[in-house]
Amino acid sequence: MLGLFLKREHFGPVLAAALAVGLIGIVIGMSNGAFESNNREALRLKREAAAAQVAP
Repeated sequence: MLGLFLKREHFGPVLAAALAVGLIGIVIGMSNGAFESNNREALRLKREAAAAQVAP
């Protein structure tokens, strides 16, 4: 998609910047526990659903 909007000489730097921003976002998310808390919540909901199916 970037190739449709950018000149050829700008494609590399813009791609590198986009990848850097994505990587920084992942690092920040891992450091503040965002992914872990979302996973913990999903696991809790899964356990509750399984317990609800077992107990009538």
